This record gives sequence, structure tokens and C-alpha cells, in this order.
Amino acid sequence: MKTRIQLRNVEANDLPLFFEHQRDPIAVAMVAFRSRDRAAFDQHWAKLLADDSLLKKTVIVDGEVAGNIGSWTAEGKREIGYWIDRAFWGRGVATEALSAFLCLEPIRPLHAGVAKHNVASIRVLQKCGFKLSHSVEEASNDADASHVLLMLTA
Repeated sequence: MKTRIQLRNVEANDLPLFFEHQRDPIAVAMVAFRSRDRAAFDQHWAKLLADDSLLKKTVIVDGEVAGNIGSWTAEGKREIGYWIDRAFWGRGVATEALSAFLCLEPIRPLHAGVAKHNVASIRVLQKCGFKLSHSVEEASNDADASHVLLMLTA
């Protein structure tokens, strides 16, 4: 049976699940991102939800919240990011969610920064038409983390 994936607007009751998703130590290591404590997380999401220039969606898989996906403008570039709960990894959820999201986000080019060791996410982006742009060494809190930049132009 095919997994049914939908995108919908983020709702307040999604946030506790998003908070737990970003606390998963294996997922955190994969994305080279430091999870936020509750106060910082709540402040971050309050800011996101109040900003209508951002496109933000909840990823639903067979009726269950599986993660979130969004786009924003930073330093004049439209960027995209997503977080899928580890329980849904390896099932094509990220690829299908990103593909659906790209139909909603009209701005091109779109940019994505991914930890170099996160080959699964790089592959998801490439399957959706993103091309490797270049590598950048970026400071990540306590340590340097290698990232690759991908771009979707059409």
C-alpha cells in the first residue's frame, strides 16, 4: 500500500511533535544542527508563525505528523529546509514532501545547505532537481561542520 503524504498549514498542536523531532540525537548528528531547548524552540517557532513571508507546512503521512518543510529569504536568497522524524526515514517521505512543496513555492532559485555527510538528504534534493552548487566550511556552534550548497533554478 502506498504511503499517503500531505502538506498542510502548521498548527499549534504540531509544535510539541516538532520539538521532539529536533531533539533526536541521531537526527541532530545527521544534520549537524544543535537542537533548541524548549524556550528557544518556542521563541523560534513563534517568530516563524508570525512571518507571512515564510512558507511553512506540516508533513502528514497517513494522518500522522511526520515533520515540517519551509522556505524563507535570508541575505537575498530564498532558502528551503525540512525536518522529517526519523521514524519516517527511508520511506520516500522527504522526497515526496519536497516534491509537493516545490509546487507551492514559486520562487527560484531555491537554495539548500546540507551537512556533507547527510548523503540521504543530498539525494532527496537531487531527486527533486537541485544541483550541487559548491561546498562551504561553516562554523556550527562548537565545531566546524562541512556543508554542501544545492540550488534549484527551474
